[in-house]
Amino acid sequence: MTNARSSENHDPAVETVLEKLSPEDRKIVQGALQRAEKTEAELRHIADHDSLTGLLNRRRFRSELDQYVSFTARYGGQGAVMIIDIDGLKQVNDSFGHQPGDNLIRRIASILRERVRTTDLVARLSGDEFAVLMPQSDTAGALQLGEDLRAQVAEGFPVGAELGSATISVGITMFDGKQGAGAEAVLVAADQAMYRAKEEGRNRIVLYEDPVEGHIERRGQTTSAKIRDALTQNRLSLASQPIRSLASGGVERYELLLRMTAGDGQLLPAASFIRAAERSGMVQELDRWVVGQALEMMAERELAGEPVSLHINLSGASMTDISVLEYIERRLDEGDADPGRCTFEITQTAQVEDYETAAGFADRLTEFGCEVAIDDYGAGFGPFNYLKNFPFDVIKIDGTFIRDMPRNDADQLTVKAIVQIARGLGKTTIAEFVQDDDTTRMLRDYGVDMAQGYHLGRPTAAAEGFAG
Repeated sequence: MTNARSSENHDPAVETVLEKLSPEDRKIVQGALQRAEKTEAELRHIADHDSLTGLLNRRRFRSELDQYVSFTARYGGQGAVMIIDIDGLKQVNDSFGHQPGDNLIRRIASILRERVRTTDLVARLSGDEFAVLMPQSDTAGALQLGEDLRAQVAEGFPVGAELGSATISVGITMFDGKQGAGAEAVLVAADQAMYRAKEEGRNRIVLYEDPVEGHIERRGQTTSAKIRDALTQNRLSLASQPIRSLASGGVERYELLLRMTAGDGQLLPAASFIRAAERSGMVQELDRWVVGQALEMMAERELAGEPVSLHINLSGASMTDISVLEYIERRLDEGDADPGRCTFEITQTAQVEDYETAAGFADRLTEFGCEVAIDDYGAGFGPFNYLKNFPFDVIKIDGTFIRDMPRNDADQLTVKAIVQIARGLGKTTIAEFVQDDDTTRMLRDYGVDMAQGYHLGRPTAAAEGFAG
């Protein structure tokens, strides 16, 4: 952009100021304005695109789909949406590490860019999931594109003797203006078709053949719409589970556990709806709600002279969402909660799309004075990768190593090794899912610092206080 063109875009007030400056000062100011414009454009690009692949992100894709679905409803026309999931990406990560998994994602993204029409939109929705919007596509064209993608991935990407070739599962749904279905219903239909492809053996394409109308709208109500209703109708709540010191037996802190009240009054644990929230792009809203509630509780207890230390779970999506970090920082700045009593847990099994951004997120939390805990340690991919790349204070040992520990030599050796690593790094250890006295005693003997589980304290409604 030239100086002349840049000045043409300035408002009259800016032009008036520039005219009063000397040529040298005018050049400096114009240069600063150009840099500001460039930075603004870069920020817009970052907000709309996935950092790993450069494709559109979920938020931008949903916005474009909303617009096109509305267009077909008003003016007619048709289209297709395709959901593409990489089969077994977790196994690739577990067997070969994070970098080969990222390379596989990039290569599949490259195939998508090369194969789609110029009018099609391609996005990365989550760690292993992509989407394509095909305006004015017929069923034959959508199926042909899906088959081309499936075949090229299956034939072109051997990932190792242990796993064979990479494959994808593809779900496709067609829609038109006559159906009156919203963008969410279209996405849900394509998602269901993709899951059917997985259930039928993976490495295949499934076309959703039912009308994208009432049936899908009802199914959609069981996922993101249900979660949205819970957010707006005050049907979310928190339970607190005590975390005890194994040396003293006293309660050191509490973990907050998200609950949702279903239409029939049943209290649902987070595990029953958190995956749907991740897939629908709403998990960050849930995380913000939990953070806000937690910091209010901490502030109230602080002002009452009864401070409490709380653990707050964050999703992998939130750890790469700058708006979530800004929300946490703002609430800590404006409120009375003590950051030193706040521990944010990031599960090691979460799908973190951008490890560099997530590590920066965690680093910023520690700069604020909060603690960071690696949850589910020992499960999933790359336990040592987490220790190397994430700033953290606490290791929570995954419950799969704790449940049968008194009867399982391998679990005992694993827990001992984790404790030794943590001690060497100067970190705190917490064991999860403690179920009996024998396990408690062994953990104490091994040097684990704290523990939680039904044997040591069941979750209770946090609104009713924090039971010991």
